[in-house]
Amino acid sequence: MTGCGFSSGLYKDIIKAQDYISEQKFQKAVDVYESILRKKPSKNIQIKINYHLGEIYSIYLNDYQNSLRHYKTIVKSSNEPNWQVKSLEKIGHIYFENLNEYEKAKKVYHQLMNFVPTLENQDLYEFRYGLSIFYLKKYTESIKVFENIIEKNKKKSAVNSYYYIGLAYFYQQNWVNANKYWFEYLKRETQNNKIVKTKFLIANAYESSEKLKEAYNIYYSILGEYPNPEVIKSRLDSLYKRRIARKR
Repeated sequence: MTGCGFSSGLYKDIIKAQDYISEQKFQKAVDVYESILRKKPSKNIQIKINYHLGEIYSIYLNDYQNSLRHYKTIVKSSNEPNWQVKSLEKIGHIYFENLNEYEKAKKVYHQLMNFVPTLENQDLYEFRYGLSIFYLKKYTESIKVFENIIEKNKKKSAVNSYYYIGLAYFYQQNWVNANKYWFEYLKRETQNNKIVKTKFLIANAYESSEKLKEAYNIYYSILGEYPNPEVIKSRLDSLYKRRIARKR
């Protein structure tokens, strides 16, 4: 190990930190790694330790701010694209999944989308970029991103894009376009729980646009599959009464 640039003291500290991780003593592992960084080892070792710290803080300690601090240090200090990309992916994931800071997530995924050369996970970055915009309630802008993904036919991302375009139109109370894209989504989706969830939304859109017969038929079709059958029964009962009242 000394031939790889490790001093005996540094090597012992790294082994100690690894032992603490094995024993699930994560705070102690953090303390050791942070002390190593204060000694300013070689740049290569600093990058690896910062990355380990980023993972420990986020995965085991739920300390996302300190995790971000270490990943951002790598992005700023490393000239190696591989380390920059790995760290940006982690940063994007934390902002998107853990902190729900979609404006910041959007910027990170946009940065990854424009990385040269084009990265392997380009479709994931673009989809997360679109989702970030969607969760910021910029529905018209998000629709453009999702339509672009569909145009490129990016398999899973394209399938999911039909769903979110439908949802974006739904939130804009454009019931016709919402159902148009959800029916396209149903042609491609294979997971039954997602199909049932989408049919419920389709029925909801029909109900909102006063297409009571269509809404009734869709709700009825998922009566035995929807997780909460009482909700469906209540909707069916309400629609039935509204249809009878209409005929009077």
